[in-house]
Amino acid sequence: MVGSGVELDDVVMVSLLLVCSQLGWLKHGRSVHGWCVRRCLGSGLNLGNAIVDMYVKCANLTYGRRVFDKMLARDVISWSSLILGYGLNGSASIALDLFDQMLKEGIKPNDVTFLGILSACAHGGLVQRVHTYFKRMQDFEVVAELKHYASVVDCLARAGLLEEAERFIEEMPMEPDAAVLGAIVSGCQVHNNFEVGERIAKKLIQMAPKKAGYYVLLSNIYAAAGRYDEAEKVRIFMKERNVSKEPGCSLIESQRAQHWVTGGVAKILIDRAKRHEVEMPVLLWIVVGGPQDTTHQVL
Repeated sequence: MVGSGVELDDVVMVSLLLVCSQLGWLKHGRSVHGWCVRRCLGSGLNLGNAIVDMYVKCANLTYGRRVFDKMLARDVISWSSLILGYGLNGSASIALDLFDQMLKEGIKPNDVTFLGILSACAHGGLVQRVHTYFKRMQDFEVVAELKHYASVVDCLARAGLLEEAERFIEEMPMEPDAAVLGAIVSGCQVHNNFEVGERIAKKLIQMAPKKAGYYVLLSNIYAAAGRYDEAEKVRIFMKERNVSKEPGCSLIESQRAQHWVTGGVAKILIDRAKRHEVEMPVLLWIVVGGPQDTTHQVL
């Protein structure tokens, strides 16, 4: 567009920021933000929201808050983006303070706002408050969805209230999904409650019998409880059903590209780079097999 002489406006910038936020491209997002500042596009509502959302989703809350504070107009999207960001990053007190400020300014919260608040309670261990805010959703005519139930279950499970979390799931007006059940299983592993963990893991397997992660989860629960024979049976069952777990992958960003790295290689190389044992160009040479190999290159 630039080469063709087409003038870029705030609509184009919002689209670019959306891409950067979805892919976690902080470097490119900052470039777009800088372009907006240099071109004096201002901080209109839609553009300002897109910039805040990009910084929040790239886990740079400091810059996101700066842009938010400088916005001349703010709506529920502006507040919700920041509240959700602080909530997911464990800054519960800041998220709750923002929620109170939002209400004082007469902004009606929506489902995303309450998701941020419930997430903040979960990460902050605020069990009493999570029930309070969950009930307050009715006051603002916000219908609770599975993601809200998952946040409440996550809060209860993190606090070790696993039986209460299981009862909460049973009382849900809809069938729980994998996110809801997965939240309680994570708490079972942390607090060594193998009975509840086994029940929930078996439910997850029934929901998605082809998903290897749930079998591995059940096997790990058995192993942690010292039931090694049953853990081995689960592994054998996976082989018989030809169910295998895909290796995890990480994203490493260089100056000109982003690269996917599978397994634990990424963590080892990044740790070495942080200790200055391996320079970033050398690290990427190891990862992608030299500058000519672009099979893992996404940009």
